[in-house]
Amino acid sequence: MTPGERSAFAAGIEAARQMAVAAAVTLEIREDARDVRQQAAAAALQGLAEGLRVLVAPPEEPQS
Repeated sequence: MTPGERSAFAAGIEAARQMAVAAAVTLEIREDARDVRQQAAAAALQGLAEGLRVLVAPPEEPQS
């Protein structure tokens, strides 16, 4: 990928991550958030957000 393509990819992943976090928070603060489906949806979105964060994180340097 070109540097511009990498930058656009990273920006898209970050936007998706932010949307997942916002949706998870919105579900968590609802009055019916105790409903199991709501909790499962919030957990899934948080997992998605974390996975997206890891996807665009710079690779770790190998330990010597």
